[in-house]
Amino acid sequence: MTDPAPDNKSFFRSFIDRGLHWPLGLFCMFLFSATLLLTTGVMGAGKGSKAIEPDYYARSLEWDSEKDRRNAAARLGWDVQISASPTLDPLGSRLVSVRIVDADENPIEGSLIELICFSHANAHLPISTVLQEAGAGQYQARIESMHTTGLWEFRISIDHADEQALLIKSIELEG
Repeated sequence: MTDPAPDNKSFFRSFIDRGLHWPLGLFCMFLFSATLLLTTGVMGAGKGSKAIEPDYYARSLEWDSEKDRRNAAARLGWDVQISASPTLDPLGSRLVSVRIVDADENPIEGSLIELICFSHANAHLPISTVLQEAGAGQYQARIESMHTTGLWEFRISIDHADEQALLIKSIELEG
Protein backbone atom coordinates (compact mmCIF):
# COMPACT_ATOMS: atom_id res chain seq x y z
CA MET A 1 0.00 0.00 0.00
CA THR A 2 1.00 3.47 -0.63
CA ASP A 3 0.93 6.29 1.87
CA PRO A 4 -1.77 8.83 1.29
CA ALA A 5 -0.60 12.20 -0.08
CA PRO A 6 0.26 14.69 2.65
CA ASP A 7 -2.62 16.98 3.42
CA ASN A 8 -1.74 20.69 3.28
CA LYS A 9 -4.50 21.45 5.71
CA SER A 10 -2.90 19.19 8.27
CA PHE A 11 0.41 21.12 7.98
CA PHE A 12 -1.26 24.48 8.69
CA ARG A 13 -3.50 22.94 11.33
CA SER A 14 -0.48 21.48 13.15
CA PHE A 15 1.33 24.82 12.81
CA ILE A 16 -1.55 26.57 14.58
CA ASP A 17 -2.11 23.74 17.03
CA ARG A 18 1.51 23.92 18.14
CA GLY A 19 1.12 27.71 18.75
CA LEU A 20 3.73 28.76 16.19
CA HIS A 21 1.48 31.45 14.73
CA TRP A 22 2.17 33.78 17.69
CA PRO A 23 5.92 34.08 17.17
CA LEU A 24 5.38 34.47 13.43
CA GLY A 25 2.80 37.21 14.04
CA LEU A 26 5.11 39.03 16.45
CA PHE A 27 7.99 38.75 13.98
CA CYS A 28 5.83 40.23 11.20
CA MET A 29 4.76 43.12 13.47
CA PHE A 30 8.40 43.78 14.40
CA LEU A 31 9.42 43.69 10.73
CA PHE A 32 6.65 46.16 9.82
CA SER A 33 7.62 48.48 12.69
CA ALA A 34 11.32 48.39 11.78
CA THR A 35 10.53 49.06 8.11
CA LEU A 36 8.34 52.02 9.05
CA LEU A 37 11.03 53.41 11.37
CA LEU A 38 13.79 53.08 8.76
CA THR A 39 11.62 54.61 6.02
CA THR A 40 10.78 57.57 8.25
CA GLY A 41 14.45 58.06 9.10
CA VAL A 42 15.55 57.97 5.48
CA MET A 43 12.81 60.38 4.43
CA GLY A 44 13.57 62.66 7.37
CA ALA A 45 17.23 62.87 6.39
CA GLY A 46 16.50 63.56 2.73
CA LYS A 47 16.23 66.79 0.77
CA GLY A 48 14.24 69.51 2.52
CA SER A 49 14.54 67.82 5.90
CA LYS A 50 16.29 70.76 7.52
CA ALA A 51 13.13 72.85 7.79
CA ILE A 52 13.71 73.53 11.45
CA GLU A 53 12.84 76.87 12.98
CA PRO A 54 16.13 78.48 14.07
CA ASP A 55 16.28 79.41 17.76
CA TYR A 56 12.87 77.87 18.28
CA TYR A 57 13.34 77.56 22.04
CA ALA A 58 14.24 81.23 22.38
CA ARG A 59 11.29 82.11 20.17
CA SER A 60 8.98 80.01 22.33
CA LEU A 61 10.08 81.96 25.41
CA GLU A 62 9.04 85.15 23.62
CA TRP A 63 5.69 83.71 22.52
CA ASP A 64 3.58 86.09 24.62
CA SER A 65 5.44 89.11 23.28
CA GLU A 66 5.08 87.90 19.69
CA LYS A 67 1.37 87.25 20.21
CA ASP A 68 0.93 90.79 21.60
CA ARG A 69 2.69 92.26 18.56
CA ARG A 70 0.52 90.20 16.17
CA ASN A 71 -2.61 91.29 18.05
CA ALA A 72 -1.43 94.93 17.89
CA ALA A 73 -1.32 94.74 14.09
CA ALA A 74 -4.87 93.39 14.04
CA ARG A 75 -6.07 95.96 16.60
CA LEU A 76 -4.55 98.83 14.63
CA GLY A 77 -5.86 97.47 11.33
CA TRP A 78 -2.42 97.48 9.75
CA ASP A 79 -1.85 95.39 6.66
CA VAL A 80 1.06 94.80 4.32
CA GLN A 81 1.34 94.17 0.62
CA ILE A 82 4.52 92.39 -0.39
CA SER A 83 6.05 92.21 -3.83
CA ALA A 84 9.33 90.86 -5.10
CA SER A 85 10.89 91.41 -8.48
CA PRO A 86 10.09 88.41 -10.68
CA THR A 87 13.69 87.94 -11.80
CA LEU A 88 17.11 88.26 -10.27
CA ASP A 89 19.16 91.32 -11.19
CA PRO A 90 22.68 90.88 -12.65
CA LEU A 91 24.13 90.81 -9.12
CA GLY A 92 21.82 87.93 -8.11
CA SER A 93 19.45 89.86 -5.85
CA ARG A 94 15.75 90.68 -5.89
CA LEU A 95 14.07 93.93 -4.97
CA VAL A 96 11.56 93.28 -2.19
CA SER A 97 8.93 95.94 -1.52
CA VAL A 98 6.61 96.09 1.45
CA ARG A 99 3.77 98.61 1.57
CA ILE A 100 2.19 99.18 4.97
CA VAL A 101 -1.27 100.68 5.28
CA ASP A 102 -3.74 101.24 8.10
CA ALA A 103 -7.40 100.21 8.19
CA ASP A 104 -8.36 103.20 5.98
CA GLU A 105 -5.69 102.29 3.38
CA ASN A 106 -3.57 105.27 4.47
CA PRO A 107 0.18 104.60 4.19
CA ILE A 108 2.16 104.26 7.39
CA GLU A 109 5.36 106.27 7.09
CA GLY A 110 8.38 106.83 9.30
CA SER A 111 8.61 103.29 10.67
CA LEU A 112 11.49 100.95 11.35
CA ILE A 113 10.80 97.78 9.38
CA GLU A 114 12.71 94.58 10.02
CA LEU A 115 12.13 91.67 7.69
CA ILE A 116 12.85 87.98 8.11
CA CYS A 117 11.99 85.82 5.12
CA PHE A 118 12.63 82.26 4.04
CA SER A 119 11.58 79.80 1.42
CA HIS A 120 9.49 76.95 2.74
CA ALA A 121 11.78 74.62 0.79
CA ASN A 122 14.80 75.98 2.73
CA ALA A 123 13.32 77.16 6.01
CA HIS A 124 16.66 76.55 7.71
CA LEU A 125 18.16 79.47 5.72
CA PRO A 126 16.30 82.61 6.87
CA ILE A 127 17.25 86.00 5.45
CA SER A 128 17.12 89.00 7.77
CA THR A 129 17.31 92.66 6.76
CA VAL A 130 16.10 96.16 7.61
CA LEU A 131 13.99 97.80 4.92
CA GLN A 132 14.62 101.38 3.80
CA GLU A 133 11.72 103.81 3.45
CA ALA A 134 10.89 104.73 -0.14
CA GLY A 135 7.90 107.00 0.57
CA ALA A 136 4.11 106.59 0.59
CA GLY A 137 4.28 103.70 3.07
CA GLN A 138 6.65 101.77 0.80
CA TYR A 139 9.76 100.11 2.24
CA GLN A 140 12.34 98.31 0.11
CA ALA A 141 15.56 96.32 0.15
CA ARG A 142 17.64 94.38 -2.32
CA ILE A 143 17.96 90.87 -0.98
CA GLU A 144 20.57 88.40 -2.12
CA SER A 145 20.12 84.64 -1.89
CA MET A 146 16.50 84.66 -3.04
CA HIS A 147 17.20 82.17 -5.82
CA THR A 148 14.58 79.61 -4.77
CA THR A 149 11.15 79.92 -6.31
CA GLY A 150 8.03 78.71 -4.55
CA LEU A 151 6.31 79.67 -1.32
CA TRP A 152 8.13 82.23 0.84
CA GLU A 153 7.17 83.39 4.32
CA PHE A 154 7.75 87.02 5.31
CA ARG A 155 7.77 88.15 8.95
CA ILE A 156 7.53 91.92 9.04
CA SER A 157 8.29 93.61 12.35
CA ILE A 158 7.01 97.20 12.45
CA ASP A 159 8.17 99.76 15.00
CA HIS A 160 6.10 102.93 14.52
CA ALA A 161 5.87 105.69 17.13
CA ASP A 162 4.87 103.88 20.34
CA GLU A 163 3.43 100.86 18.56
CA GLN A 164 5.14 97.59 17.74
CA ALA A 165 3.47 95.08 15.45
CA LEU A 166 4.29 91.85 13.68
CA LEU A 167 2.69 90.70 10.45
CA ILE A 168 3.35 87.34 8.83
CA LYS A 169 2.50 86.84 5.17
CA SER A 170 3.33 84.26 2.53
CA ILE A 171 3.75 84.85 -1.19
CA GLU A 172 4.49 82.64 -4.16
CA LEU A 173 7.80 83.66 -5.70
CA GLU A 174 8.01 82.85 -9.37
CA GLY A 175 11.11 83.00 -11.46
